[in-house]
Amino acid sequence: MKTWIYVISVVLILACAAAGCTQPSEEEAEAQLCQDLEALGVTLDNYENINVTSSVGEIEDAQDEVETAMENVRQSAAQVADIRVDELDAAYNDLDNSIQSLPEDVTAGEALLTIRPELQAVRAARQNLTAELNCPQS
Repeated sequence: MKTWIYVISVVLILACAAAGCTQPSEEEAEAQLCQDLEALGVTLDNYENINVTSSVGEIEDAQDEVETAMENVRQSAAQVADIRVDELDAAYNDLDNSIQSLPEDVTAGEALLTIRPELQAVRAARQNLTAELNCPQS
């Protein structure tokens, strides 16, 4: 019985190693987080390019892109020791709540005016985290 447990344990360890279950080094994790923060910045720039002639659907699409980028930041931040994304999370949650509470009949211009402060807060929180990590500026 003990032999089977040992064999199964070895097989599981080898399978995990082959599948890439190892943790990245701290430098690799920070580099990935910096890349994900850069991608978040790009999606925020795209969001900023929406204007009063845009549709509410375009705003929602931009929000989906930011949401995906934000999830990537959260996942990579979980791999970095001693990094806190609380400020960025709070700012993003405020933006998401603001968008979710937009009335159905809102115009794109009204929506942009409503969410602009929250969008700027996400941008500022992202910049603070990027500076804290000393990410390369592109």
